[in-house]
Amino acid sequence: MATKTGQGPWTVADVPDQQGRTAVVTGANTGIGFEAAAVLAQRGAVTVLACRDTGKGERAAARLRAATPKAAVSVVRLDLASLDSIREAARPAQVS
Repeated sequence: MATKTGQGPWTVADVPDQQGRTAVVTGANTGIGFEAAAVLAQRGAVTVLACRDTGKGERAAARLRAATPKAAVSVVRLDLASLDSIREAARPAQVS
């Protein structure tokens, strides 16, 4: 288990403010991806849920928005097994 020097285990409470940052979280509609996205959204990151199934992603985004009403959350379709899907998901970031 990774620990901070002499201060005990690292926890969600140790995640610093994320204002001004954008986080793209793969597999964010469930499990550890969802939990990571939730913490990042709570800490103020613009949070992009990158999911193969956008329906599941939208449901996860609705849960995040309900828990953190001021959260900036969006969903993008991303299948990491498909280079075409990766290119398509990356296109908006390339334009910015």
